[in-house]
Amino acid sequence: MATRWFGERVPRNEDPRLLAGRGTYIDDLARPGMLHAAFYRSPQAHARIVRIDTAAARRLAGVTAVFTADDLPAAIRGPLPKLIPHPTLVHHKTQVALARDYVHHAGEPVVMVVAESRYVAEDAVDLIEVEFEPLPAVVDLEAAARPGSPTVHEDLDTNIAAHYTQRVGDVDAAF
Repeated sequence: MATRWFGERVPRNEDPRLLAGRGTYIDDLARPGMLHAAFYRSPQAHARIVRIDTAAARRLAGVTAVFTADDLPAAIRGPLPKLIPHPTLVHHKTQVALARDYVHHAGEPVVMVVAESRYVAEDAVDLIEVEFEPLPAVVDLEAAARPGSPTVHEDLDTNIAAHYTQRVGDVDAAF
């Protein structure tokens, strides 16, 4: 039984199984007819997407579909829903399923490939050609918060998502 709130070790029932290599993960599952997805992700921190060429990936044997943002249904082409909007947020930017005109961080998904095997999907991703026009990026937190700093989102004039101050009680009186 725990005798304190913080720093107490929590017994984990799954450790022996995992340490012995007997764990089962989602990637270990195989079902008949199962397809696999792989993503072409942006190598750029901030850029405009100039051109996407998926022709070679679509022709690869075993590829069943290739999706760019333009291939997605309109209902999921835009920003994903806000799960819990907060009243202090300056803006409610959310991620998109696949980047359309701009990428806002390195690793942002641009193209999704669906194939008969994981290996074919990954090989198809290697055949995709995307031309980017790099845009200014700020990777330092303090610099990103300064007025006039390049913004992550083109339609905003700041990188600050929220600013608030909370004061509770009187610290001096408490001590």
